[in-house]
Amino acid sequence: MKPREQVFTKNNPRIPIFYWIFAAAYLLLIGVLGYRQLFLYDYYSAREARQSMRRVIKPGARGDIYDRNGKLLVTNVARFSAVVYFNDIRLEFRREFFRLKKSMLAEIEATKSEKKIDYVELGRRARENVLNSYLAQINEILGTDYKLARKDYNRHFNEKMLLPFPLIKNLSAREHSILAERLPVDSPIQIYTDTSRYYPYGEYAAHLLGYVSSEFDDIDTSGMPGEDLRTYTYEGKMGRSGIEKAFDDILSGTSGAKIWIVDHQGFQYDNIADVKPQKGKDVVCSLDIDLQGVIEEAFGERKGAAVVMDVKSGEVLSMVSRPAYDPNDFSPFISYEVSNAVTARGAWLNRATQGLYPPGSTFKLVTACAGLMTGVIDESSQKECIGGQRIGNRIFPCNSRFGHGPLDLSGAIAKSCNVFFYQTGLEADIKSLSATARDFGLDSDPGIEVKENYWRRSNIPTPEYKREKRPYDGPWTQGDTANTSIGQGYLLQTPMQMACFAASFARRETRTRASIIHDPARKADIRYHGAEKLSLTDVQYNAILKGMIEAVNSGTCKRAKIDTVQVAAKSGTAQVRVSGKPLTLAWMLAFAPAENPTTAMVVVVEGEEPGDVGGGRTAGPIVRAAMQKRFENISPKIGN
Repeated sequence: MKPREQVFTKNNPRIPIFYWIFAAAYLLLIGVLGYRQLFLYDYYSAREARQSMRRVIKPGARGDIYDRNGKLLVTNVARFSAVVYFNDIRLEFRREFFRLKKSMLAEIEATKSEKKIDYVELGRRARENVLNSYLAQINEILGTDYKLARKDYNRHFNEKMLLPFPLIKNLSAREHSILAERLPVDSPIQIYTDTSRYYPYGEYAAHLLGYVSSEFDDIDTSGMPGEDLRTYTYEGKMGRSGIEKAFDDILSGTSGAKIWIVDHQGFQYDNIADVKPQKGKDVVCSLDIDLQGVIEEAFGERKGAAVVMDVKSGEVLSMVSRPAYDPNDFSPFISYEVSNAVTARGAWLNRATQGLYPPGSTFKLVTACAGLMTGVIDESSQKECIGGQRIGNRIFPCNSRFGHGPLDLSGAIAKSCNVFFYQTGLEADIKSLSATARDFGLDSDPGIEVKENYWRRSNIPTPEYKREKRPYDGPWTQGDTANTSIGQGYLLQTPMQMACFAASFARRETRTRASIIHDPARKADIRYHGAEKLSLTDVQYNAILKGMIEAVNSGTCKRAKIDTVQVAAKSGTAQVRVSGKPLTLAWMLAFAPAENPTTAMVVVVEGEEPGDVGGGRTAGPIVRAAMQKRFENISPKIGN
């Protein structure tokens, strides 16, 4: 039987079905390709760019800071590092990788081992060997023994491949000069120049000027090309305190950007975009650095603060906080040793704006104003001081053990008689005392631009405050009012707030808006300060002023007297407990010239032992030094 033959004919009805299937598949393929080419072009172009391009951001240099007379307070200085670019030594990485691989294969073959090669670890070892070989060259040239931390170059390879890798950071001047002279011209080792912050006056005004720290993540890249690309960022600087922080947006430069085409391993080979970084703007602050230096030296090793202000404008001429630190020690970074040393000395605190203290007898000027404005005393009122005042079952002492005898307002201020102000405060009542303090802005923001301003933590005591915040102390008493009237008890103020009060009182207004920016065009009138005219007659104001002048000429502030102008001042001595230990604070509030004030000042000095400081004898010489410097170009008064 013949095998069955298969017959094919052109009219086979199944063949057209396959034609249509292939045609449909072809059209689908064309459609998909067209869709991807035409409609997904931007999508795939972006993916290609992200895979083949990288962006490198370099922050601009920070602007400089000057004092009111144009003296340079903060600037940038060159900082040198010995670096290599991974792109320049990639072939050496590759050669070392294959050398290690060959060596390991030979070892496996010789030992008949079944050990598997970890190629990731092999790559790390190759990089380590190459980098250490270049570091060895540097050590040989310098006669040093620098070492690399493996974690540093592995992290750099994974996260910052396009940036220079520092073999040695922060070369000394000697090291820089030797390497610049002796490194071969064709060496991959390069001297990389960056900047670090430099403070020519060291500790002077350190808390007010502030310091910076290194930043990578908070650099403004808005408007830079390549926002969707993988980005590498050079180290930037960010203000952490003081003017550096308050005006960081002005001082910070404009970042630059480069876009590189890279290969599949991430090494760059072509630069297709380059935007240059720009330096930040300069800041002219209100400080007089010469005056600042005089006050810093007058403080010596004591703890405390001082603020000097222009009476009319509110500009801060000097701000001292002791102990201080040298911000140069924080540049280019803060080491643990430096940080711990600053902490141990209590030097982080800006005592001028963050220190909270009972203002002591300087607050008697507020009590005097409250007494005059409520009418419980006038400029000629007299009170008898016998060395103390009985309030309830307790004797509240005066600063004179045997009393001052009969005193009027001027005499009570000149001699800082507690009894006079106990009686005045009790007669005026705590509501009047606290209201007058608030009128002077002692519960308000003084306006200074630095962020480290603790005015919100200050306190003007009232019965409501004691009931809500100190209920375990019992209800408000007459003794609390007496303590408040002489600047003690629950009353807490920053030196900055008291300096604003001094300027306000000197100007015969209620408030002063402080500033650390020098602006010759500033129109510092009553509206600028948000102030009102002081509700005292000429006779009343002059009675207080007379007492302040007498305090300098023959009273508790004699050590603040200078020959060139008449200083008006009020001293104060307050007691506090720190860690259960009683300590003394020495205060002085002053302004000059007394007849037409231009300069106001407040000083507070912290005692180390009970009774080791006093307002007049400790703070007075500091005020004297400052006023002498401030008015050094004025001829001495006739008769002195």
